[in-house]
Amino acid sequence: MTNIAKPPEFSDRGLFGAHDLPRVAALKPAFLLAFLVAYALGFLILYPLAQTSVSKSAAEGNDPMAFVGG
Repeated sequence: MTNIAKPPEFSDRGLFGAHDLPRVAALKPAFLLAFLVAYALGFLILYPLAQTSVSKSAAEGNDPMAFVGG
């Protein structure tokens, strides 16, 4: 038994709506970069505040690290 009929040829073999992909793909790195910059800025702002709070607590005798296997 042989298959004589040729398979249909489609000019666009991608998914529906794939013609919008380059525009969306160009925005993804921009969003990722913006997220990473915001994360880094948040870390740079919040880490010193947490460190100050921990050192103040340790100076008052409430050392948070005393309960961590010390």
